[in-house]
Amino acid sequence: MTKQTLRLKKRVVSSLFTLFFLFTAPLVNAAEGDIWQVSVPVGNARALPQTSADLVSQLPKGTSVTEMAREGIWLQVQLADGTMAWMHQVTLSQSIELFGLALDSANRTAMRKAIRSSEVKVVREVDTYPYDLYDPSEWKKGATEMTLGYTLKDQLFAVAEITYRSEKDTEQVRQVAEGVRKELGPWQRVLGRRAEGPVEFEWQRGDLRILVHRGWPDTTTYVVYEVTNRLNEMQAELQPR
Repeated sequence: MTKQTLRLKKRVVSSLFTLFFLFTAPLVNAAEGDIWQVSVPVGNARALPQTSADLVSQLPKGTSVTEMAREGIWLQVQLADGTMAWMHQVTLSQSIELFGLALDSANRTAMRKAIRSSEVKVVREVDTYPYDLYDPSEWKKGATEMTLGYTLKDQLFAVAEITYRSEKDTEQVRQVAEGVRKELGPWQRVLGRRAEGPVEFEWQRGDLRILVHRGWPDTTTYVVYEVTNRLNEMQAELQPR
């Protein structure tokens, strides 16, 4: 047997092993029993985790389903009648919390109270300014600053940014993104490369958008939670008239 034939045989065996692993490995990142709500006007429940699969049902906004398993950005869910189906994660949402409060309904008074019960230290809280500043270093390992913003009119949560300052730590953004992934499941979009250059990971949960991003060459990493329509409202309130 020639060396070339031997190398080819090894590649074939390796490829077959990889295919075997892909088709027999258990689904990961499952959060069995988690309850999700349909966050779009009509949520498509399909027979398989792919957009071309047959429809099992079409669920109106607000319908609750139970997560049974996960495959990438697809969730296997159980419908109210016991039917099993697959739904794209972007069509579903859960309440995302900080300090025990759901961000889609939190207001400034409740958030400040919750923060004071945590390990976060107050740096600045001014009612007439939309941003409150905090030191989260004893709450989150590696975190150096935290900013929370609210709409001025209704004092509703609009945005939170947690900063992890670093220089030349190219692994930091991956570590922070993995921490968020453990809570929210796989990110729905990633731009850039983790090894170098700017990079951004994104999750979408209904009206809430979560980002983990880094610029370059500064490797400081930022985690952002934003209710997009409220953030736009807050920024509009700050515009000079």
